[in-house]
Amino acid sequence: MKKLKYGLAFCALMSMSAQAEILKDIHISGTQRIENSTVMNYLHLEKGQDISEENLDEAQKTLFATKLFSDVKIEMNDGVVGINVEENPIVHEVYFEGNKALDDDALKSEVMLKSRDVYTKRKLEKDAARLMEVYKRHGRFAAVIEPKIIKQDQNRVDIVFEIKEGQKAYVREIKFMGNKTYSSSILREKMMTQEKAWYRFLSSTDTYDPDRFNYDQELVRRFYLQHGYLDMRVVQGMAELTPDKEGFVLTLQVEEGKKYHVKNIDIQVSLPDFNKKLDLKKEILLTEGDIVNIDLVDKSVEAMTDTLVDAGHKTANVTPDIIKNEKEGTASLVFRVTEGEKVRIHRINIVGNSRTKDEVIRREFRLKERDVFNAAKLRRSKQRVTDLDYFSQVDLQTSPVPEDPSLVDVNMSVTEKSTGAFNIGVGWSSYDGMMFETGIVERNILGTGNIANINVMLSQKETQYTVGLTDPYFLGYDLTAGIDLFRTTRDNSDSSSYEYETIGGTVHFGWNYTENLRHVARYTLRQDNITNLDSDAGTAIRQQKGKTIVSLIGQELIYDKRDSKIDPTTGYYTSLGVNVAGFGGDSKYYNINLMGIRYFSLTEDVVFSLRADAGRVWGWGGQKVRINDRYFLGDASLRGFEYGGVSAREIDSDDALGGNWYTTASAELSFPLGLPKEMGIKGKLFTDAGYIGKPDEYNKANTYYSNKIRVGVGTGILWTSPMGVINLDFTYPLVKEKFDKTRVFRLNFGKGF
Repeated sequence: MKKLKYGLAFCALMSMSAQAEILKDIHISGTQRIENSTVMNYLHLEKGQDISEENLDEAQKTLFATKLFSDVKIEMNDGVVGINVEENPIVHEVYFEGNKALDDDALKSEVMLKSRDVYTKRKLEKDAARLMEVYKRHGRFAAVIEPKIIKQDQNRVDIVFEIKEGQKAYVREIKFMGNKTYSSSILREKMMTQEKAWYRFLSSTDTYDPDRFNYDQELVRRFYLQHGYLDMRVVQGMAELTPDKEGFVLTLQVEEGKKYHVKNIDIQVSLPDFNKKLDLKKEILLTEGDIVNIDLVDKSVEAMTDTLVDAGHKTANVTPDIIKNEKEGTASLVFRVTEGEKVRIHRINIVGNSRTKDEVIRREFRLKERDVFNAAKLRRSKQRVTDLDYFSQVDLQTSPVPEDPSLVDVNMSVTEKSTGAFNIGVGWSSYDGMMFETGIVERNILGTGNIANINVMLSQKETQYTVGLTDPYFLGYDLTAGIDLFRTTRDNSDSSSYEYETIGGTVHFGWNYTENLRHVARYTLRQDNITNLDSDAGTAIRQQKGKTIVSLIGQELIYDKRDSKIDPTTGYYTSLGVNVAGFGGDSKYYNINLMGIRYFSLTEDVVFSLRADAGRVWGWGGQKVRINDRYFLGDASLRGFEYGGVSAREIDSDDALGGNWYTTASAELSFPLGLPKEMGIKGKLFTDAGYIGKPDEYNKANTYYSNKIRVGVGTGILWTSPMGVINLDFTYPLVKEKFDKTRVFRLNFGKGF
């Protein structure tokens, strides 16, 4: 038995000796561009070490993993390892042929293979598949992409993607099944994807995009949730390609369920040191009997959270609980307020900003590293970064720190977009006639967030040249600072028998007291020149002729609570401006200007607004107010009347003299016209009212003047077109004076394309 054991051990030892040898040398062959020393570094083999078949297999896998070689052969003979490699080619250039809808630059940004990269078949297959996805995203599902390899010298290859783009696969029809409460046309309006139509030639929403269609299903569901249908679900969303591969039919099958109304609302607070005088109910945007609107529930949670944070409860959580009674069709809303864990921010990580500097993004955060985590401030931080308009996408996520559960990392990912623009615009207005405008704006100079602009506007009545530079965080503070240089000439011969020229500059500063309250201060130094008087100009106008230096200090206080700065539907905006001229220069006057506007959302698409404006100017130091510093009513400020049409007016020359004060008020109702929403056409009904004060040169014997109110009523169309905003108004001057200049039709359009 003992002999048998010794025999087995000897056999095992001999077997190990046969499998392992002493490495004497390594011979490498087949390399062209790659140095042999580079191959050795990957191998991790040294002369004199024991080497086995397992070592050789591992070395072969390592060399393949580098993706530098298309083939690797390793043999060992009497302690000498021979390695023969076949290098992958290097990409010389990537070409695209047959592409028209997408240019070369757009396609190159999508592929992995670039010039001087190592070529692999796997990369090529992935790039071809990626290009197919890109074309599908642009609605070209019939596209055919065939990659070809052209060998060059020195083991290089050219890659050519031969592309047959095919026709766009437009959405021919969008159908709904199971909808009873809302018509298919209403539900289609809630989707981003739209059916093909002639007026969508500048849009891509009528092409099929799978990701967009998935988002559309969520939009439809969200619409139902906004109207009380808490059980609503999209059963199925189907996209069927037509046999000719040039169109899609989209079908959404829905189950609406029952509509729920609010039965009661309760707030349950479990917070230490909670001040019972803190009224959280006022932040709830729903009342008993209302239709349950999930958007208003979410906004109520945000408002309650913000109030709690402001009151010192930095880690408070507000969780809504909707308890449904299906039989009654009612729901109880319970807002549970609890104390969250005290978590601090460990790191704020920002990725994707290859151009914009980190500090430009970080200064928009309402939180800093080591601060206590606050969900409300984090939401506001994301909104502020989005409002910079430097990025096409802003994503914000949090992740716990594994080593310390009391810490979280805040991770922001941004996708940069172009922040520079070259604008060319044409337009026409009833008063200024034909207009041409061109300019260059860069809103993020060298990634610093600074703004520069050069603009030229030419019209039959006015010429403007403007150059500006603004730093939104001057000297690192939350302080906007900028300078503007300008030159303007205006022909007022139709209304007041003179031409006007001003040239100068403005230095301005702006800062925020709160998120909604802003203060702007400015200093302007300019030269005004009233010149080229008509031969029949009146005495009051002739007294104004000549040059004047104006040194003006001004400020404006702005409170903005609108839901949108672009297309407001609710909220209000107010401003108070005060300007004083006379600390240097020739002119001495001061004025006060007040404006306020309030928006009311009557329905989802119908908005009612009220606006009021007022201004007053006084001369001081014994001076009178010059004509170019007075107020003139008409055109945009009082529809139904020409620019300067409501004003004191010289009897002999018919020149408008303006006034030292004014007040206007307007009410407007905007509403859809039954056209597709994306056409951007709205109707409006409005009424304007206003009156104006006397000028300094008022001479009752030679001047028409009335302080009576003027009123205009009208209707119009507002079209947000590819050429800019087009405003078409028809106004009847309901109350007027016999010497007023009226205008029933008013048209303005054009701001760039």
